[in-house]
Amino acid sequence: MYLSWGKVWVFLQGTTRLTTTPPNPTQVLEVNIEKGMKHQQKITFNGLADEKPNMEPGNIVFVVQEKEHATFKRKGGDLLITKTVSLNEALCGFSWVVNHLDGRQLLIKSTPGEVIRAEGPGGQPFVKCIVDEGMPTHGSQFQKGKLYILFTVQFPKDNELSEAAMNTLRKTLPNPAAEVDCDEEDENVEVVHMEVADVKSFGKLKAGLGGSSAYDEDSDDGGDQKGVQCQQS
Repeated sequence: MYLSWGKVWVFLQGTTRLTTTPPNPTQVLEVNIEKGMKHQQKITFNGLADEKPNMEPGNIVFVVQEKEHATFKRKGGDLLITKTVSLNEALCGFSWVVNHLDGRQLLIKSTPGEVIRAEGPGGQPFVKCIVDEGMPTHGSQFQKGKLYILFTVQFPKDNELSEAAMNTLRKTLPNPAAEVDCDEEDENVEVVHMEVADVKSFGKLKAGLGGSSAYDEDSDDGGDQKGVQCQQS
C-alpha cells in the first residue's frame, strides 16, 4: 500500500493508518477499506486539512485506486478470468483450482457430459459463469456479482495426431466426414488444399489484376490495407 498526502492507493481490503502533519502532528487517521469499494471512490475526513486564519479547515480525501490483477478483471460487481483448455478437456471434462481474492480456493469442475465450445453464439467468445463468486456489493456484503470464465479451446497442431489416434476419433466422435461422390482421377476434378489466411484480407484483391501486385494499399473502400497474409499449413 502506497501513501501520499491526501490520497491512499489501496490494493487490498483492509485498514491503513496515516499520521497527519497539519493541523495536529500527533493525530492518527484510520482508513477502513470496505469490501466492494470501487475505483476512484472517496473517503473523506472533514475538517482535518490545513487551517488558515478566519477560514474553516479543509478536508482530507482518500481516493481508492484499484491495482490491475494478474488473474482477475473487474467490471462493476463482476469478475472475469480466462481459461485455455485442451480439446481433450473440452470434450471429456476438466477441473482446475483458482485462488480467489479473499484467500479461498475455488475448485472449478465441469459436469459430466458438459462440452466447452470453441466459440459462442454468433462467433462470440464462449463464456460461462459462477454465481455469487464475483465482487461483494459495497454496503451489502451478502450480495455478490458473478465470476465469468472466458474459454479458449486449444486444438492439436498439424500432424500432431497419429493415424491410429485419428481412426479412433473417427469411430468415437459423432458426425464423421461423409463420403464424397467425386472421382479424383476425372480430368475435370482438381484437388486443392487450404492455407492459413487473414480474414481482414477478404475483399482486398483488386478486380482485373493478378499476382502479388493485385494487393496494394488502394481500394474502393479506402483505409490502410496490407494485403493477404498467408502461411503454409
